[in-house]
Amino acid sequence: MKKLNLSTLFLLIFSISLSGLCQQIPENIKTELAGYETQISNYKAQNNKQLELEYLNKAAFLCWNNQLFSNAINYFEKALEINKSLSNTNGLLLTYNYLGMIYNETDKYQKALENFKSGLSISRNSKNKSGIISSFINISQTYQLDKNYDESNKAAQEGIILSKELNDIKSLRTFYGVIAENYQKMGNSEKSIEYFDLFASLDKYLKNQEIKDIKDQSESEVNKAQSEKNKTEKELIIQTDKLKITSDSLAVVEELSRVQKMQLELKESQIKAQEAQLKFERLLRSILIYGFIAILIIATLLLFLYRKIKSQKFQIEDQRDKLDLQNKKINSSIQYAQNIQQAILPLENNIGKYFDHFIIYKPKDIVSGDFYWYTELDNRVYLASVDCTGHGVPGAFMSMIGSRLLNEIVIEKEITDPAKILALLNSKIIEALRQNETENADGMDVCLICFEDIRKKNKMIFTGAKRPLIVYRNQTSTIEEIKGDRLSIGGSKNENRDAKFTNNQIDLNDGDMLFLSSDGITDQNNPERKRYGSQRLNDLIIKIVQDPLIQQKESIESDLKNFQQNAEQRDDITLIGIKIKY
Repeated sequence: MKKLNLSTLFLLIFSISLSGLCQQIPENIKTELAGYETQISNYKAQNNKQLELEYLNKAAFLCWNNQLFSNAINYFEKALEINKSLSNTNGLLLTYNYLGMIYNETDKYQKALENFKSGLSISRNSKNKSGIISSFINISQTYQLDKNYDESNKAAQEGIILSKELNDIKSLRTFYGVIAENYQKMGNSEKSIEYFDLFASLDKYLKNQEIKDIKDQSESEVNKAQSEKNKTEKELIIQTDKLKITSDSLAVVEELSRVQKMQLELKESQIKAQEAQLKFERLLRSILIYGFIAILIIATLLLFLYRKIKSQKFQIEDQRDKLDLQNKKINSSIQYAQNIQQAILPLENNIGKYFDHFIIYKPKDIVSGDFYWYTELDNRVYLASVDCTGHGVPGAFMSMIGSRLLNEIVIEKEITDPAKILALLNSKIIEALRQNETENADGMDVCLICFEDIRKKNKMIFTGAKRPLIVYRNQTSTIEEIKGDRLSIGGSKNENRDAKFTNNQIDLNDGDMLFLSSDGITDQNNPERKRYGSQRLNDLIIKIVQDPLIQQKESIESDLKNFQQNAEQRDDITLIGIKIKY
């Protein structure tokens, strides 16, 4: 076969690969792809499959990251053929998984399943149990996206068996979460709660490990000191026993001497009586001398042991005082963090300038992973309810990051479009937490509303990140739930990095009410592990919506308390209600 000139080959490949995309691919991406194509062509001509494979993967990831999905699939399929020719088991497994992920992003779930199942077959043949678990996670989640909940549960159950065998707690948590969501969408609340509790217990276990390790280390130091104390006490007992034996031996010697003296007195004459008396006196002096020495040794030993025990006691007390001080500092810091968090929340007087409203805000711990946010910009008014990953101190850190970034985006940069606000918040969270470089997967769910002209309250924009907006229609006395996008803010490395959100234009009438919330109230369970649920909340709103707003707040709090009884609060709770008045 006649060889092509290198530059001619490059132009041919470049023109074929980019001719259909020149109107769609940005110029900087075209330039970078052209460089990759040159390297691919060079290494292919040299029959250097390893380097050809490397640049095919680079080109695929470049296209994938810029949502050029068909181009990414083309590059990955070429890489797949090279991996097959090289019998590269690990490369085949990774490539099948990448293809499955891309097909999931483009809603081609059957194609995704074909690739994930191919990866599962490879892991089984190579007896790679961790790879098998990962494949079952991908398969169960894909079936869930395709709304095939039975098959999703089946794959998850197989993964649970293997995860238990490997004691893989993180994978077990993922499978339980998938099954809980499947049963919820199938309408089986009992099963959903059962698996959600399994998920929650493992999630709580994993997050408590760091705290447990710190506690175990402190207890270990205390136990070590106690062990040293016990060892010293045992040594003292042993020394005391030895001294007792010595004293007993001296007593025995004394008794024998007396017996001998009596025998000598019986056998010997009065002449040797004086000698016997002298011997007795010498023996007595020796006993007194040795006894004094023994007492001196015992006293010295006891003094040494006393000082050592006293020193160890001081060390233990010092360690205890340090732990108490550390605990007080931690509690003081958390209390101070609560003051800071309260300070970043908007003043209700500011919200009350334009709306009759009520706010239910109940942190699970001292500080909260929920927060609400409000600002005015010209005639625009923004209000948001935000649910961050976790609760307590970790959730509070996330809430402060989220509040600061919202102020930066809207107030400083004057980004006014709600969908663009959430898109920029998403990218900034990923950047701030370095989620493209670390295992961090924290994020937040947001319900954001915007009145573009507060003087006209009949029109509003809603944008949601995995949180809905509840609208009560006064004219029809009905509840309308407007769902947000199926995307969280942050929490992923690549798939949500360039997420785009949707603006929902909503017409409002006098007397309508809007409800923004986190999932804390609807996910709260009672002692029988039954969830409060969205339906109960909606029914209660319809029942009390004509009451004054302060009475509505009291009715919701009272109903939640009666439902919860003595069950522990599971999550932070936020619910904001505002009434539309022209």
